[in-house]
Amino acid sequence: MSAESLRIVTYNSFNIRFYVVGKVAYICPEDLRNVMLSVSKDIDIGEDKAWDKVDAGRRIFSFFDFFEWFSDQFDAFDYADDVILLDPLPW
Repeated sequence: MSAESLRIVTYNSFNIRFYVVGKVAYICPEDLRNVMLSVSKDIDIGEDKAWDKVDAGRRIFSFFDFFEWFSDQFDAFDYADDVILLDPLPW
């Protein structure tokens, strides 16, 4: 994967990194966690290295403003039955 494959969207001052395989965006859990921590809400990222939009949405739903923004940003992408991890990951 080349550096050009990494995409970034920004929520307030937080960069959210993701890459796309087919029509599925895979989002960096740590970036979402940083946004959630900014409003004193922690999310468990466990050992996950990437989330599709459905997995991410479930974890950020409690911060509705961010969830609404996130939904708009990733509306064009599909969800995944199985996560495709790139080696190496771009983050």
